[in-house]
Order: sequence, then C-alpha cells, then structure tokens
Amino acid sequence: MRVLAFDTSLGGGSVAVVHGGVCLARADEDQPRALVERLLPMIEDVLSRAGTGYGDLDRIVTTVGPGTFAGLRIGVAVARGLGVATGVATMGVTSLEALAQGALGEAGEGEVIVSVIDGRRGQVYLQTFRVLGGAPRPLMAPSAVDLADLPGVMPSGPGLVVGSGAALVGGPALGGLRLLAGFSTIDAVAVAALAAGRAPGGPPRPLYLRAPDAKLPGGIVPA
Repeated sequence: MRVLAFDTSLGGGSVAVVHGGVCLARADEDQPRALVERLLPMIEDVLSRAGTGYGDLDRIVTTVGPGTFAGLRIGVAVARGLGVATGVATMGVTSLEALAQGALGEAGEGEVIVSVIDGRRGQVYLQTFRVLGGAPRPLMAPSAVDLADLPGVMPSGPGLVVGSGAALVGGPALGGLRLLAGFSTIDAVAVAALAAGRAPGGPPRPLYLRAPDAKLPGGIVPA
C-alpha cells in the first residue's frame, strides 16, 4: 500500500509517503503559522521526491485530533480536498494513537502506552493503549482529563507515557510508568503505519474534546 500521510494537529507539520512500510520521502515544518501556506507545497515536494503521483496512491491519511483547532482544520480540509480532487480514499487517525504508534519501539509486548497532549487550562488530552501483536490497542476513548483527576485515570505499569503533556504526569499518577522524553511530536510515518490494513471509513472529521477558546461576537462558537 502506498500512503500519503501528514500531521498538523500539534502546531508543527510532518508529511511522508510510505510504501510497504518503507518511507520513500518526508518533510517536517516546525513553524505553525507557516502551515497554511506550506502544507500543500510540502506534499507536492514529498510526492516528487518519492517518485509518486496522486494516481499512485492507495490512501491519504491525516491526524484528526485532539490538538490545536487551527491545525486540525488545516489537515482535515487538505485531506478531504485532495480526496475529492484525486479520487483517492481518505481517512483519519487520532493524534493520541499516532503518538503511541511512534513510541512502539520503546515498549514491550503487553506493556501500556499512555499518550498525553497538553490541553492547557488545567487539562490534558489522554488515551491509554496496550501493545498487543506489535500494535497499540486502545483501552479507552480519547478524553479530556483535569490534572487533578489524573491519578484516578492513569493505568498501572509496566509501560510508558509519551506526548507533550507527559511532563504534567507525576507523583501518584505516574505509578509504575516511565516518562519517555523525545516523543512529544507526531511522525507522519507513524500516521501512515496506522492506515495499513484499515478500511478508510469515510472522509476524516476533526476530533474536538472541548469547545474552542475563541468565540465569535455574541458568544458563538466557531464550527
């Protein structure tokens, strides 16, 4: 399967073309404000370096959240637009699952991976997985969790904690789990790996775990 995968959910951006589990080309962008203008040129560049046209693709996949509202809207809109324009099947995977997939090499079979994204305002976005058959299997749905409630939500070890919110997990909440530094961003290669063997399930839709901070005049929440 030849997959175009990208992530814009956490501020930066990552794009990759993967075929048969091998990354053919990739690009990364760490300037969130540049993503609106840079994502499509990044995709074109990666496709060119991979020697791949849209007609060669079997799947287009993006992360759908949780994450920044602007980042999610960019990634989902581009994926849906490319799907309509090219006829290639599109799908979405959660940002938390992509973080867990990227950390698989650090976890043993049967261990727990806790993906945690800093949601700000005293919350984290969290999902727990167990490594079974070399893949992260979800133990719970993605959730917005208050920091004060973490001890009652966190699983026991052995296992690890990854993501931009990992440093917020400590004390009794950490238990027998170990913090894994260096896994706070999402790799598009991991996003592509999650698409392998899955049915698309329809165009991707943003996953919002709480209402946006910004509101229009009159208190209206943007769609």
